[in-house]
Amino acid sequence: MTSAATSRLGGTTTSSSAREARELYELKQQAVKFYQDNHVPQRMEQVLNDMFYENPEDIYGHLAEYFQQYAKPPTVSQVTVQEAADCRGQPTIQAEIHGVVNNIDKVLCTVTVPTTNWDTTVTEEEEAEKAESLKVAMEYLAGPITEALSGTEVANQREGDQRVKSFIAKILEQFEEELKAKKAKEEEESPRAPTPKAPSEKGGKGKKGKGSATSVILPPQPKEELPRGIQAVCAASLALLEAGAQASRQPLYSHVAALRTGEVPSKLRLPLPMVCVYHGGKAGPGKLNCIKELLIMPKPGLPFKEAMRMLTNIHNQVGKALAAKSGPTARNTTDLGAYCPQYDKLEQPLDLVQEALAALELQAGEDVHMAINCAAHEMFELEKGKYEVMTGTQKTPDDMVDFYNDILTRYPGVIALIDPLRKQEKTAWVKLTEAVSEKCYLMGDQVCPRTEKFLVQGMEETRSSAAVFSLHSLTTVSDVMDAAKLVVDGGSEVVLAACQGDTADTTLADLAVGLEVKFAKFGGLGRGERVAKYNRLAQIEAQLADQDKLTPQEEHRFPNILPPPPPEEPEGEAAT
Repeated sequence: MTSAATSRLGGTTTSSSAREARELYELKQQAVKFYQDNHVPQRMEQVLNDMFYENPEDIYGHLAEYFQQYAKPPTVSQVTVQEAADCRGQPTIQAEIHGVVNNIDKVLCTVTVPTTNWDTTVTEEEEAEKAESLKVAMEYLAGPITEALSGTEVANQREGDQRVKSFIAKILEQFEEELKAKKAKEEEESPRAPTPKAPSEKGGKGKKGKGSATSVILPPQPKEELPRGIQAVCAASLALLEAGAQASRQPLYSHVAALRTGEVPSKLRLPLPMVCVYHGGKAGPGKLNCIKELLIMPKPGLPFKEAMRMLTNIHNQVGKALAAKSGPTARNTTDLGAYCPQYDKLEQPLDLVQEALAALELQAGEDVHMAINCAAHEMFELEKGKYEVMTGTQKTPDDMVDFYNDILTRYPGVIALIDPLRKQEKTAWVKLTEAVSEKCYLMGDQVCPRTEKFLVQGMEETRSSAAVFSLHSLTTVSDVMDAAKLVVDGGSEVVLAACQGDTADTTLADLAVGLEVKFAKFGGLGRGERVAKYNRLAQIEAQLADQDKLTPQEEHRFPNILPPPPPEEPEGEAAT
């Protein structure tokens, strides 16, 4: 090889080496900037210095825990869904939230959603409609709801709920337009029928109709029509709540409390359990219509575990008494986990519980209180304008005020009435509140609008001393939080209730503690999915007690419900 060629080759080698060295230097500078911008050297120095003195047993676990606080919050990547079954064997939704955690996509949580409105008699057409609605809900979750939630921080419950509600709002708007068009077409095609006269009731003499004036009986509002697939809203919200707790690395009840107040409170309280021991009502086997559920509650201040032991003993004592009278099949329970004997008189279920209390040396009104779910909307006979409290025994709305007052006088252990009247009975409701609200909770369930509408309408004219909320269909966790705050700020209490088509999911128990509701109405003790929630509350009590974060329930304070103020007259009319 000539000297010229060697010289050229050496020059090329020298030039290539210089370029590589320059590129390596630039790469190192970029690396230094990258780590400095992300504060890696400072944090590495800090944790290594601290770790030397702390001398942890698990060095790499200590490093992982330290750096986890600087990791990006987990975000939703996907919602997957499959069909599951509720406690009745009816189809429901099981949803999973997938999220990106530490650069890894993983399943964060799984929830099984409760169902509602499965009546005792469902036609084939209604059953097919429910199946189709479930299918649509699953399609929503796997498609547009996944798109809406994608990239959302799982701990940001309110933003996630709002994204889901924004999607479903478009569905609702389209559905309402279709309904209007359908009704307009039906009105055009059908001949106009004469307007029927509203039924009225004149006050009678004697005990029935006492003090009643001629009044127009308002019919119940027509059943609200909703589009298919709305249960996807509740499913997405519950799944997001569970995922958020996983991401925050704290118990679900603490996560809920932090969402509610902005920080985890130093103290939390457990709700008073409302355990159903008798389940009857209009759909029950006997003639007694005015008691759909008879519930028992411990006195405030009793440790939850001790309270549940007492309520369990009462439940079992009632079962023994029924079996002794009617055989072992009398101990069979309904979907609510409660006994369902055939009763024809008001006194029978109440006396049954009081006899069980006496056998256990407990006293109603002292150790145990009772509540009655009257379900007035179910026992109202529109054609007669009366409530059929027992088959063959009917009472006007004004009669019902005396009827309930008599129950509270004869059974002082009863301290709560749920839905004692229909929401249409505004005048009678005011009379009832004036008569009993100082000695009894008046709780609104069906009386109150569904949770989303409650945020706009409130209790309206049927003001209650407690409102019953549950999670299903269009309701989100944020809706329940906001509604509960609205009720408490108004001086009333909150009851968190399980749905009729319940599942073994225990999220509701954590939600009750995180929201610090006064009452938890999860059903009876004869069904595993109901007991699972009470067991979860006992577990939470133990955790809070170990951390000295448990505060007892306050004594019952029945708010005196005042009637709404009269409407203000326009200035012009007042002047005249």
